[in-house]
Amino acid sequence: MGALYVVATPIGNLGDITFRAVEVLKEVDCILCEDTRVTRKLTQRFGIQKPLRSHFAGNEEGRAAQVVQELSEGGSMALVTDAGTPCVSDPGYLLVRACRAKGIPVIAIPGPSALSAGLSVCGLPTSRVLFLGFPPRRKSERQRLLQSLRTDPATLVFYEAPHRIRALLADALALLPDRECVVERELTKRFESVAVVTDAAAVPERGELVVIFGPPSGAMPNEEVSQEDVAGHVARLIAEGVEEKEALRRVARERKISRREVYRIVKVKEP
Repeated sequence: MGALYVVATPIGNLGDITFRAVEVLKEVDCILCEDTRVTRKLTQRFGIQKPLRSHFAGNEEGRAAQVVQELSEGGSMALVTDAGTPCVSDPGYLLVRACRAKGIPVIAIPGPSALSAGLSVCGLPTSRVLFLGFPPRRKSERQRLLQSLRTDPATLVFYEAPHRIRALLADALALLPDRECVVERELTKRFESVAVVTDAAAVPERGELVVIFGPPSGAMPNEEVSQEDVAGHVARLIAEGVEEKEALRRVARERKISRREVYRIVKVKEP
């Protein structure tokens, strides 16, 4: 039986590829790519001479079975995306699930990721992070999502396309007014920039973008004590005969945090 290697590739600067990633890409039988044209630039740069096969969101479900069959027969393959770590707001999870279901080893080859790179230079708290990928394109859906996050104590991370960045920021600055906003453009590339933003119109509509919102001002500072307190509050209401769903709603409203966060805390604290 072979193995599937999930290989992180540079998000901009090709020098960020790891020695192990190059070794693996040179040793596998085939490289599964989001876009073969993009991956070919990488393989040519590092002298990697392996077949490239298209494997992206649009064809992943249909091709996963064939890939799994080849791996079951002893082949080895690497899965890459255009940039960064596969399966992190990028294609790949369906193939990984299919391999796991058949007992095929799936091996992570870690490396560059816009998520971790963005968090490392944003200057915001990262003890609790909520990664949301690309926000909805529809204005109403996007606003509904942002409204639901208003009191969530986590630092929020989005990816966004350049032609939609100002629309996202305009909505977010209005609906999340008590969160500091950091916009990061072209991380690891020549024109990289990281800036605190208060005006959506001031952000250029160019480049790859990571958008990060810090916790709400006045968010609970002592996480452990606060979690115990929240869980205890819910437990007391349930003991008094309040249904769990209603107890979660009441605690969220009184403590000014999201119901989802209350639910998470309660489940973490359950024995």
